[in-house]
Amino acid sequence: MRTDFDPELEDALLEAALRDETWQAASAGFKAEALKTFRAGQRVRRIRRWAGSVVALAAVLVGIVHWFGRPAPAGRQVMVALTLAPKAADQPRNLTDQDLVAAFPKGSCFIAEVDGRKELVFFDPEVERTYVARLGARGN
Repeated sequence: MRTDFDPELEDALLEAALRDETWQAASAGFKAEALKTFRAGQRVRRIRRWAGSVVALAAVLVGIVHWFGRPAPAGRQVMVALTLAPKAADQPRNLTDQDLVAAFPKGSCFIAEVDGRKELVFFDPEVERTYVARLGARGN
């Protein structure tokens, strides 16, 4: 370890090194090389950014062409064949109580007698709204 530190001698050596032409040339060379490396890195980042933008734009254009380039689906055509029903079908059909209850989901309703009339009673009002249409506010 050096114990005889002389600041004046150290400063003189440092100033001599900084005034030396070879140091100035080397410093300028280092600076030019650093700027060259920095600019090359910026160029690579700029190219990557532009390439990413071009790829994203191409993906959007491909999506648009795929979405709007498809032909429209053909409209559905339904053929209805009219057949003459037999005379028995023109007459009203009588349902039994069991047939009526079986027409709805199992366990959703039952037939009760109210004031001498048979009425269909639902357990769930939502099921009743789904299957039964009320034709006004008149009492049935």
